[in-house]
Amino acid sequence: MQAYLSIAADFLMICASAGAGIYCMVLSRRLTRLTSFDKGLGGAIAVMSAQVDEMKAALVNAKSGSDAAGRHLGDLTRQAREIGAELEMMIAACHDFAEEAIAVQTPDPAPPPIKDETSPQSADDTPPIFGSRRNAERAAPVFHHRATART
Repeated sequence: MQAYLSIAADFLMICASAGAGIYCMVLSRRLTRLTSFDKGLGGAIAVMSAQVDEMKAALVNAKSGSDAAGRHLGDLTRQAREIGAELEMMIAACHDFAEEAIAVQTPDPAPPPIKDETSPQSADDTPPIFGSRRNAERAAPVFHHRATART
């Protein structure tokens, strides 16, 4: 019986050795595929490196585009401030001319007509607040259109 047990132990030892050998072959093949340049980890690293280079180039392009847009926006802001200052001066001048135009357009003060307390007051009886253009004489325009050079 001891002979049978010895043979069975030897047979189990051979099977375990064969299983370990097959396992080592499988691991060896996986390791070669992992380190291969075409399909494994080397290929993945090469692809990632190429993508990093492409991203760097895209980042440089985006940065230059945003810098150019920032400069353009700064120029537009500067122009808007200059135009705003001119408009403020024009509005101030318009206020001065409006006061003069009201003074010119208002007729000589006449005594107000005596109104009957019993008759209702119509909207036509009230004088305009800022004068009327309809009765004003046609005068030369105060502001003339100025041609500006576009850049």
